[in-house]
Amino acid sequence: MWYRFRKPALLAGLLLVLAPPAALACSTCKCGDYSITLLGAEKPYAGRLRTAFDLLARSETQGAGLNARETEELRSTIGLSYAVSDDLTVAAQLPWVRKTLDDGNLASQEAEGFGNIDLIGWWVLHRSGEPVVRHLAGVRFGVRLPTTDQVREGGSRLDIDVQPDAGAIAPNLGGWYRYYRFPWMLTVSGVAFVYGDGHQGFSPGDAYTASLLGQYAINADWALQAGLDARHSGRNRFSGVTDPDSGGTLAALYAGVAARFLGELSISAGAQVPVLDDLNGAQDEDASLRLSLAYDF
Repeated sequence: MWYRFRKPALLAGLLLVLAPPAALACSTCKCGDYSITLLGAEKPYAGRLRTAFDLLARSETQGAGLNARETEELRSTIGLSYAVSDDLTVAAQLPWVRKTLDDGNLASQEAEGFGNIDLIGWWVLHRSGEPVVRHLAGVRFGVRLPTTDQVREGGSRLDIDVQPDAGAIAPNLGGWYRYYRFPWMLTVSGVAFVYGDGHQGFSPGDAYTASLLGQYAINADWALQAGLDARHSGRNRFSGVTDPDSGGTLAALYAGVAARFLGELSISAGAQVPVLDDLNGAQDEDASLRLSLAYDF
């Protein structure tokens, strides 16, 4: 259960905006556009260099009875972003994942390692507001590369559900809009992920994500955040066979608090709770906890 990771997940998080991450190997996890977690939704300006750390603690269950599989995951992601110009920002993100998989027959597996690296870009197509920019909108594009290695035990590969990542390439494309009027900020984004074939004959279902997040600044250094994130995906396939306990639609509410220290360090923490569950077959997603830190050079 996620309570094993509760203490580290409550330490801190990102100041400007948090949004839950997009799904990898598991069918119900990480709805939303997690790329803005590490990059933030700040107004871009040429030469901005940001490094960030994001921690996610979550758990889910698939199947029922002796076929039930409970996955516990602790995912930490390091990211680096750079604003090439006022209109173009690029980023790279690399996760380190630790998973525990418990089956209904009491069998258990554990694995940890690097996940797939993400390469992402944001392009501003519209800005308006004088003398202060109030509205920004543009496109988001990227690719998830199959850079993860499979974890083995005794010379044999562990189950795909406990592997750090699916090992599937995933080009993705979407759009975003941001509104700024201190003390308020609003960001909306949507992204489509198209997955290729992964390790062990596993093919994740294509996914479509949407995120809505608002922020109210109590003062220049503290802010409250609330949002709604949704994800719809197709069913996964194993060697061409469709998994009935995969895919569907999931929506979750997010609430968090954010703070800024020393001018350039952003820290925040929050929780996400599923509120709409239209998943296929037997699936159950628990609440998740997140923390993030980001520093601008």
